[in-house]
Amino acid sequence: MFGGTFNPPHLGHMAAARACVEQLSLDRLLLMPAAIPPHKVLPEGSATASQRLEMCRIAARYIPHCQASGLELEREGPSYTCETVELLAEQYPGDELWLVIGTDMVLSFAHWREPEKILSHCSLAVVARDEGDRERIAQTAQTLRDTLGAQVDIIRAPALPASSTQVRGGEKGELLHPAVAEYVRQNRLYLPTLDALREAVRLRMKEKRYLHTLGCEKLAAEMARKYGADEYTVRAAAILHDCTKALSPKEQLTLAEKWNIIFDYTEEDFVQLIHADTGAETAKRIFLMPDDVCDAIRTHTVGGPGPMTTAQKILYVADLCEETRSYPGVEDMRALALTDLEEAFTAGLKRTADFVTQQGKTPYHVTTDMLKERISEKEENTMAELTPKELMEEIVRIADSKKAKDIVVMKVDDKTTLTDYFVIMTGTSSTHIRALGDEIEEQLKKRLDILPHHREGVTSSWVLVDYTSVVVNIFQQEAREMYALERLWGDGTKIDITNLMKEE
Repeated sequence: MFGGTFNPPHLGHMAAARACVEQLSLDRLLLMPAAIPPHKVLPEGSATASQRLEMCRIAARYIPHCQASGLELEREGPSYTCETVELLAEQYPGDELWLVIGTDMVLSFAHWREPEKILSHCSLAVVARDEGDRERIAQTAQTLRDTLGAQVDIIRAPALPASSTQVRGGEKGELLHPAVAEYVRQNRLYLPTLDALREAVRLRMKEKRYLHTLGCEKLAAEMARKYGADEYTVRAAAILHDCTKALSPKEQLTLAEKWNIIFDYTEEDFVQLIHADTGAETAKRIFLMPDDVCDAIRTHTVGGPGPMTTAQKILYVADLCEETRSYPGVEDMRALALTDLEEAFTAGLKRTADFVTQQGKTPYHVTTDMLKERISEKEENTMAELTPKELMEEIVRIADSKKAKDIVVMKVDDKTTLTDYFVIMTGTSSTHIRALGDEIEEQLKKRLDILPHHREGVTSSWVLVDYTSVVVNIFQQEAREMYALERLWGDGTKIDITNLMKEE
């Protein structure tokens, strides 16, 4: 009999059980979870008795000659070993019985209830996890032989640094058999505190990344309260979302191979995106986070594929615009995050795709596919009355009327799926570029009832007004030179707009 709380049964328990079966040549070993252990109080958040028994059943499948027993759970009140061994002696008359205990238990054995009765029915198998244990056990065993006539064997077991307290902490997956770990995860058992998660990730990243993580958690929690998502799920996902970001490409690839992560990233995309996949698997396999947390982490870089939950959208948006982020339009994005989640999510997808495109790269297909799906029916109906070319021409005329400088139009529909035209122009000051953006937006709404998909950068040197088929970039001169969109999209077709401009 191997009794205990098994809250949960971990690799240390399983190693001890195997060692007993082998060294004592046992025909059967019973893993027997206690109902109400007399020597300890089960901590808050413990698994139920039936869950502990089920975990023992799962563990027993991977130990020779082992099975789980609910004998102690069937009795009311505290689980006293003297009563249990008496019942076992009745069930197995004539058999040699062994009681498996650990170092702490053997040291206090003389003070258990009716130790003489226990020893009249069984011998003691004391599991030593290291040499220090063996010395103390040997002394106590001799005392028990001398005073109580006990038969005591000392069992050598592998020195595994596992305790149930450790397992109930943050990083627990590698301390449990995978099958037990999956049961724990699926049943949301022993969820670590948020403080434990923060401490775990703090050790995995640099200070700047950790501050981003805390900012992401803060905004995500605020969004969870507003949009009715589970706050623990959202906070945990935010804390863990970059937990593997600091790993090298080689280390990322090692994890991907170890955990059979399937991906279709290009070599360039791999460096930027793989941490979402390895982070999700780390959350799943090491921290035993439930699926809703892992799914949010997995989709926080590119979105989808498929429908996304509120928690997934919250993490995607919070990661883009938490308080340490700084880029043109982040204030608008932050405000939208707390007023309209669906619009913020769509704007976030668009911003990600635009950012990648403006670097001369191709956005990941999951992002662009999801973005296409999310273009609203209202927007499609509104835009149906104007072709992209006609809309571009209207924008150029409005910009020219407000004294925009150096207007350039690039046709890029054969280079990207994100838009048909880039309209690029220069304003003479931050006030002027805001005025240009305002005028384009107001005139198109007033005359054609067309609203932009989103707008960014109202307080910066770069204003972006996105009409999906036409993206307007309004720069101050220094910013235009720095971002160099004409050069990045030099393989697009430059459109002659001379006939749209008023003569000076």
